[in-house]
Amino acid sequence: MIARSVARLQQALRDPGLRGALVSISVRIAAAFVGLGLQILLARLMALEDYGVYVILWTWVSVVGQIGVLGFYDSAARFIPRYGRREKHAHLTGYLATGFRAVILGSGLLAALAIAFLLVLPGLVDPAFLLPIGVLALGFPVLSLETYVTGVARGFGWYALSTVPGFILRPVLIMTGVGLARLSGLPLDAVTVLALVVLSSIVVLVVQALLLRARLPKTAAPAATTPERRRFWLLASVLMMPAMTAEELFVWIDVLILGFLVSPDQASLYFAAQRSLSLAAFVQYGFMLVAARGFSLSLASADRAGLQARITRSTNATFWLTIPSVALTLAAGYPLLHLFGEAFVSAYPCLVLLGLAYIVRAATGQAAELLVVQGRYRLSLAIVSISVAACLGLMLLLVPLYGITGAAAAMVLVQIVRLVVVTGLVHRHTGYWVLARPFTRIAAQD
Repeated sequence: MIARSVARLQQALRDPGLRGALVSISVRIAAAFVGLGLQILLARLMALEDYGVYVILWTWVSVVGQIGVLGFYDSAARFIPRYGRREKHAHLTGYLATGFRAVILGSGLLAALAIAFLLVLPGLVDPAFLLPIGVLALGFPVLSLETYVTGVARGFGWYALSTVPGFILRPVLIMTGVGLARLSGLPLDAVTVLALVVLSSIVVLVVQALLLRARLPKTAAPAATTPERRRFWLLASVLMMPAMTAEELFVWIDVLILGFLVSPDQASLYFAAQRSLSLAAFVQYGFMLVAARGFSLSLASADRAGLQARITRSTNATFWLTIPSVALTLAAGYPLLHLFGEAFVSAYPCLVLLGLAYIVRAATGQAAELLVVQGRYRLSLAIVSISVAACLGLMLLLVPLYGITGAAAAMVLVQIVRLVVVTGLVHRHTGYWVLARPFTRIAAQD
């Protein structure tokens, strides 16, 4: 039996997509502990309200960041593998240069608009959020460029480069900065912490960009690219932006809605429960990181059967690995939440419900990435819009009645709705089956 298990493991590891996923998941497991340590440190050292302000604004940055990058984070997973396989090196270089310029202009414009809004209409913003928003607006171009560089690294299949700087180096830098700020007597409020986030992101961007530049293939100059081709890349990326922004919105919508329905201290309790499930979230992210590239390679080869095999293998692995990661988190739930502070233990019911929601979501694997590489933006946007609408309705119904526990219950119901919608619509429009088939054996591909 042991020999058979080893043989199956060796066969599975011959699949480059699975190998990449395992690298990504390994990094993300380490990142889960580092990130959790950061959140525990902040929750311990910051006032509960200040921590809530930080949580709400950083969540908004995660969503708005998809707009600032103009869709180039996701289009990288579509174009880079395709041009690499077909050896269209001039197109590859041109795409990278076009994306860099577009992200600089797009994020810079958004940052300028945000600062202008704060200067002209400051009365429309809660005073507790005014200065923190200004800090994030100034750092927004840096955060957007970092997102773009991460997408490029993912497109090339350099999974360590796309994960280690942002998910391990940045939290370590922030924790170091927090320690120095405390030693120097600076107040650890939302403004200070977000300023440290921006400064750390500058370091991360420089390191990541230098490493990426060193690994990029020496190819044709971008001057060989025609204006028509640049417009095509820009249009294709911008068309992805609404769907992927909505997808990112759906990931964080519970925290965002809670920011309007409950006080910042209650939102911080919910966020702690959500962050405690980092291991489960990182399992899903690890497979998402590599799935788009694998799907794109199968599409470039016109290998329909191979693509279905990749989908099934990726979804099954995501589903089976999510279950034990959630179970381990729930088993350690009370002591884990207590690390944030005694008040956070009351969020354990949220932890249980959110864990169940993660398992339901894992059952459809990387359906969103499949739609991205196929260019099915409208279908992706329709699916996410239905999910967001269901979430909004259920949150407005349950949060006033049950508080943050109602929000977690709403997420379980929303994930069930999403599972039904995704499975049905994707199969109807693409012919591919994205629901987990846990007991189906799929041979690994070289």
